[in-house]
Amino acid sequence: MRFPTLSFILLLLLSKTLPDGVVDPDEWQTVPDPLSLEFPRDHGSHPAFQTEWWYVTGNLEADGRLVGFQLTFFRRGLDSSPKLSHESAFRPRQMLIGHLALLDVENASYLHAERMRRTGLGLASAAEDDLHVILEDWEMKRLPDGSLHLVAFDRDSSIGLDLIAVPGKPLVLHGEKGRSAKGPGSGNASAYVSMTRLQAKGKIVLSGEELLARGECWFDHEFGTSQLGPEVVGWDWFALRFSDDEELMVYRLRRADGTSAPFSGGTFVDASGEKKDLKMSQVSLTATGSHVSLNSGARYPQGWRIQVKDLDLDLILTSPMKNAEMDARRSVGMVYWEGLVRVTGSRTGIGFVELTGYHESISGRF
Repeated sequence: MRFPTLSFILLLLLSKTLPDGVVDPDEWQTVPDPLSLEFPRDHGSHPAFQTEWWYVTGNLEADGRLVGFQLTFFRRGLDSSPKLSHESAFRPRQMLIGHLALLDVENASYLHAERMRRTGLGLASAAEDDLHVILEDWEMKRLPDGSLHLVAFDRDSSIGLDLIAVPGKPLVLHGEKGRSAKGPGSGNASAYVSMTRLQAKGKIVLSGEELLARGECWFDHEFGTSQLGPEVVGWDWFALRFSDDEELMVYRLRRADGTSAPFSGGTFVDASGEKKDLKMSQVSLTATGSHVSLNSGARYPQGWRIQVKDLDLDLILTSPMKNAEMDARRSVGMVYWEGLVRVTGSRTGIGFVELTGYHESISGRF
């Protein structure tokens, strides 16, 4: 990591206990109830809230090979106090972190890279009027036609991508008009929107080899402060695209005993783009296997059965690659699993799964 001092600051802010002199998260804004979102402005950054991310995961075909990808930009607020007129540009108020991963299924290869910079010095920025995040030469931008331009290359790991992703369905506002409740407290909520089906086309770089690629991807944008309830130690997130042009998102907020916290839930999106909110009581989620990471020693569930009786869904999820762990302790202070899955059963399709809190509890960090 290029800036160990900045990394240390960020790890302190992500830890459970805030040391003296670090701003309390209560000074940041929390997501109001009711929430009113306006676009394109709310595709952009929300620096009054402490945590925000723009997430794209996708399943591509490149030279006849199945390749999964993840490109994420995290924004973390470091200081919510009023800005001084004579304040130094070196005072860290916002941090941007980038994660890039490519999963080459044929070669069972998982390659990833990460970056971190403070904003305000010309090397990292997040526009507030629309989606345009820059982290050195990595970039995520919403174009005038509504498509997304994704650019990220890492010389050290010899991976990269340059993709245009065109949304095929309307923007989905999860929860109540985009307010996704995550816990019992008034501030335990995030603003959460998705583009559930984008057609992606462009190029990727795998081990230094440039390949033409095309496929589908999923975009998430979420922001808030103190989003999760105190009992939550991690989450399991599923974003699935079915071959009949429908989608399912399910998130399970896990307690320490492995049971689901009551604010877990999801969203079903039909072929026309209409959404149906789901409570966890409507969803049955069962792991069918497990995998132990050789890197971190964390044991992750691998393989799932998801049932939603109200929608006649009985799905089997299998992962073609178990090695998909992002060790991001140097940037966001955590280890998580992010991998592609195939869907069979009552529907067929593809998607991505994210698993957090299996290496170490994330309680108090979000």
